[in-house]
Amino acid sequence: METEFVDFNAGPLVKPGKTYVAYKPDGSEIVVGSADARVSIFKTEKDIRKVAEASIERHIDEISCVAVHDSRFVTAGTDGFIITYKNNEYEKILIRSTVAVRSVVFNPQGMKIAIAGDDNDIRVVLIADNSKIVSLQGHTTSLKSIDYDPTGEYIASSSCDGDIRIWSVGPNEPAPRCVKVLKNITPASKPDHALTAKVLWSPDKSCFAFPGKNNDIRMFTYGLWTPYSTLENGHTETISTFSWSPNGYYMATTSKDKLLIVWDVKKKKIVRKAIVVASITEIAWHPEENQLVFANENGEIMYWDEVIPEGNSNYPHPAKIRRNTQIDSLETQSQDPYSLEPSSLDPRLLESRATNNANEHFFDTMADDEDGEDLRSEENDDIDMMDAEDDFVIDDDGAGYAETPEERQRMQALHQQRLNLSRMGGNQYQRPVVFDPPSAFQPGETPYNKDKDNRGFDPMEGERRYLCYNLVGAMYTIYQDNHSIINVEFHDQSAHRNFHFTDYSNFTMGSLSEAGSIFAVEGKEALEKPKKTRINDEGEEETDDEEDDGDLEKITASTLHFRPLSMRAGGDKDWTYHLPLGEDVVAVAINSASVIAATSTGFIRIFSLSGIQKHIFTLNNIVTLSAMNDLALLVYAAGPAFTGQQNMEYLLLNTDANEILQKDKIQLSIGSELAWAGFSETTQAAIYDSESILRILHHQRRPNQAAWVPVFNGKAHAKSIQRTESYWPVGVLRDRLMCIILRGDNKYPFFPRPPVNEVPLELPLIEPTSETGKIELAYLSMLYRDLHERDEAEATQKQDEYQDAFDSADIEMDKDILRLINIACKAERHSRALDLVNSLRLSESVDKAIRVATYHHLSSLANSMMRVKELKFMSRARVLPPSLSEALASQPSIYESNMPSLENGLSLLEKNEGDGRKRLILDDDTDDVVMDSLNNNSHKTKKPRPFQFS
Repeated sequence: METEFVDFNAGPLVKPGKTYVAYKPDGSEIVVGSADARVSIFKTEKDIRKVAEASIERHIDEISCVAVHDSRFVTAGTDGFIITYKNNEYEKILIRSTVAVRSVVFNPQGMKIAIAGDDNDIRVVLIADNSKIVSLQGHTTSLKSIDYDPTGEYIASSSCDGDIRIWSVGPNEPAPRCVKVLKNITPASKPDHALTAKVLWSPDKSCFAFPGKNNDIRMFTYGLWTPYSTLENGHTETISTFSWSPNGYYMATTSKDKLLIVWDVKKKKIVRKAIVVASITEIAWHPEENQLVFANENGEIMYWDEVIPEGNSNYPHPAKIRRNTQIDSLETQSQDPYSLEPSSLDPRLLESRATNNANEHFFDTMADDEDGEDLRSEENDDIDMMDAEDDFVIDDDGAGYAETPEERQRMQALHQQRLNLSRMGGNQYQRPVVFDPPSAFQPGETPYNKDKDNRGFDPMEGERRYLCYNLVGAMYTIYQDNHSIINVEFHDQSAHRNFHFTDYSNFTMGSLSEAGSIFAVEGKEALEKPKKTRINDEGEEETDDEEDDGDLEKITASTLHFRPLSMRAGGDKDWTYHLPLGEDVVAVAINSASVIAATSTGFIRIFSLSGIQKHIFTLNNIVTLSAMNDLALLVYAAGPAFTGQQNMEYLLLNTDANEILQKDKIQLSIGSELAWAGFSETTQAAIYDSESILRILHHQRRPNQAAWVPVFNGKAHAKSIQRTESYWPVGVLRDRLMCIILRGDNKYPFFPRPPVNEVPLELPLIEPTSETGKIELAYLSMLYRDLHERDEAEATQKQDEYQDAFDSADIEMDKDILRLINIACKAERHSRALDLVNSLRLSESVDKAIRVATYHHLSSLANSMMRVKELKFMSRARVLPPSLSEALASQPSIYESNMPSLENGLSLLEKNEGDGRKRLILDDDTDDVVMDSLNNNSHKTKKPRPFQFS
């Protein structure tokens, strides 16, 4: 498609700057919001386009967005005002935001307005009563764009960090909730940047569109929230804004490359491409005519009349939906997917088919070949296009849009025709889903020969593999002809001696803890013995009838074998269980209280260390097990998943009390697989995926509060140190990942046993290398550790034992916050400094903060800090997060533990002897930190405590 030099029809001229424009519903007028804080209304007729019908000045700063619905429209600006107008006259200030507003949109009924601004939260306001506001919280950076789907069931929103979130806000939801997060999927930008990160639903609600990272437009399917289509190879720079045509057939896009492109959305082809003189800030299609209008940074309003070539049957009108015949005459549909003549059926009366529509579009994408050409028949294309028109949804607000019985009967007849067509070989509206759960694996094992049913078979002679590799030690097997050799090697040989034994069961899985080791092997099926034959004296073949011991090999049951550690006190003995025939062990784990085995029949069998069977329950499709102290993490497949993803859940269980602590989804990177699961040295559940992201389970002791927090990105770390390497997890310490570094294409550790390396954990914060970012990283890392360890200490009744360590953590975190306060004061960011003061835990720390503010001559800020101290520390010298018992006050019990869960970590910290307690004040070193911070903003970090392997 060649670029055209179009002579656009000039409209009015307003003040240069970012300008926003929108059509009225009948297209007779446009609403223009300009940089001079003025909103103007212009007629769209050619002869009077430049004459303002009305001009209203109510804003005090530039207007940043305009939205129209029926006779009412709304404007918002960087001044935070959201103002409504009716019949071209000022109506009222709906609300006043404390930050700049970037996007506003009416809900389909026009009764509510959704607002997106620089404060990270979406607010939905009732126009009739602005005291009724609902907040949608989840974005972590300023918002860029927001849009309702045509039914009002969902809101799509984008933010400065490139994230897009889908929110369910329909009447059936008790409260709005986020149903999908698309991380870092659209280009990131500053709040006031020309890149709008606009997100817009298609008129038929089948998908929503947004600018991609490759100078393209991406579309995601409604309901499934998966990629649907892409418009690419048109622009040379990131798309700044775009707009759907009223019927959804076309899309107009623009970017800083000064091109205005009109796309055929279904064919993914460019219809027209024109050069513009200045960067376009907004595009709008005429709701009824073959025309669009756009505004640029020069303040010019330009019209493109006859934008779609007339007289070409390949390109229908952008605002009309044409039909040849009545909607229910499927046999006579034209082969042109766009030639749909108007029918007598009001499109508002067509019932929404949210689920079916989403499935159809999902399978539509599956039918595309590599070149993007649709592989379906043209006849089915016609039906699919008709289905798209059926997605205009009825208002159910009592305004007279309800279906009549005749119309409902008509739609049912149409649906039946479609079903009949599908049975004759047409589009399949329902397709069977086959659930193929992931194979079970042991954390820290290396691959072993297994068949398609996940059953082990004999490896090659001398083959070695790790059964288990964790913070306690390594367990590996060497296969021989009719047996194996099991070797167990410990990192700390002062506590345990290495041992080995001959394994006649050929164990295929194992787990190792401070309490002992557990081994297991699947059962063997019955195999038919080949009968011995020989040639007799007459040259004939005959069968030997020697011993009649059956024609089948001996059947062996799945075996579970426990061995105590060689130096374990108490004289525990080995024990072995043979499971019922047909039930195989698929995963095992061991902690300080129990042995846990998952079997192929969906049973979770829990044994005491002495071999007592103490609990059994059902949990199907186990993927992996891990255990420590008295906790066990069970990961299982929850059902079918989308291509390239895993749908898994976890169960965090106290195996001593048989109490479930948490049960929820496993959160993995999109397109990744679970690679490892385990516990940190302070008994915090952790997972690692194939995208090299390590996550810990924050607030694991608090019901319904647990969340997977990313604490390490292996790919980013390797890139930061300019190495090509990957990390194979062994375990997690308080502040480090213990791992084996793999280079090249290696995916697993080799033999002899490689050394274990440590890699520092690092939260994926924004700008972690800046001065502020380093301090925030140190503070948040310590905060997450401190919150977890306080919960563990309380759950195990060890608060007094570790109180000195917690006091030290309070002081260290307050030092970091004081450094941040100093930086904020130096930059005169008063609000930031005051927010930081609220995070301080010690009363003495607030005094230090007041000193910092006074040093920078910020007396009003110092007074505000003093008020914070009076309110927050009036009755006590420190402020701590709510304890576990306080958080669980409404719960029937606390998730307690009888096993000390911190002894591998905090117990190694130095404690004061005798009854002397560490004073809960900032010591002289803190004064030095504050003064150093005032002088040169230096940031001192404590050297992490090393973890020694022998």
